[in-house]
Amino acid sequence: MKGFRRLLGFGLYICMAFPLLLGGLSLASLRPIASDPATVKSMVTDARFTALLESPDLVQMAPETLTLGRATLDGKAAVTAFQASVPPGVVVATAEDAIDAAYEALGRREAYFTVDARPLKAALVSGAPVFADTYVAAASLPVGVALPGRAGDPGSAGDPGSTGDPATLPAVITVPAGPAGREAVKTAVVEAAREQPDAWKVGEPGSRFETPARLGTIGAGLSGASAWLLITGAGLCFASVMVSDSEWRKRLARMGKRVLFPSAIVLVIGLVPYLVAPGGLYRLPSGASGASLPDLAEYLRFVATKVGGGFLTAGLIGVGVGTAFVSAKRALPLPEEDEEE
Repeated sequence: MKGFRRLLGFGLYICMAFPLLLGGLSLASLRPIASDPATVKSMVTDARFTALLESPDLVQMAPETLTLGRATLDGKAAVTAFQASVPPGVVVATAEDAIDAAYEALGRREAYFTVDARPLKAALVSGAPVFADTYVAAASLPVGVALPGRAGDPGSAGDPGSTGDPATLPAVITVPAGPAGREAVKTAVVEAAREQPDAWKVGEPGSRFETPARLGTIGAGLSGASAWLLITGAGLCFASVMVSDSEWRKRLARMGKRVLFPSAIVLVIGLVPYLVAPGGLYRLPSGASGASLPDLAEYLRFVATKVGGGFLTAGLIGVGVGTAFVSAKRALPLPEEDEEE
């Protein structure tokens, strides 16, 4: 009979209490990131992000070719030229604007937001000469651009915007290195920047998150959800130990162990950035290991530490509560039969 009770209690814990406790701890861990835009913005305002924007690691990760408007460019040379022509502060400011817009949309329970693209467009236009000079000096592929002319006849004239007839579409021609190449790249960069809208739309305009109004912000919603999961999970965990044992010292010890298990998992997630180098966990399509990209690895460690901070805190609290239950059994007197023995 005792064995059946313990099996029933363990089944109640592993099938119901454990998932609820783990889910509640995980949601509580994510709340600092979800409720505080300053925490997310600190990931792009940090000096490590700026160092990554200027790092050769980005050049190493670039694909062989990149399409910029109507131009097909050498990917690595294009990234090098972008780094030389666009100040990192412009990228950081654009990212901050995107984060603010995203959190404001979440506060309104809207599933879309817009990002102001004008500063980045202006930086590309003003930096086009530097972009062109740097690109032509670094490119290992010919400059491919689309210039007005008839298809298959790069030297002929035509109006690319007049009709949709193939004979009047722009023809892609190869421009040699030198002044002609620099001018072609400069023109391509300026055209590509000006063709971009002033505001980038993220999500479907008009779409909304169908969440109850009483939940308020996403942070409050996560707090409420994690609290209910933890309370329900703790109640089921207590019920499982009540079924498993009839003696309170054993119940407390078992309760502590069952709280420790999900708490330890969450704690390990929070400790991973401190124990494992994030750069060594992935490999780029080009075959380069993340460990060979020091600036990227350092930034990934920083981001993982920021995100994992909540897991570390929640895991430590859970481990502390579980340890307290395991230790509390020593405060209770032994049963009479144990004392006689």
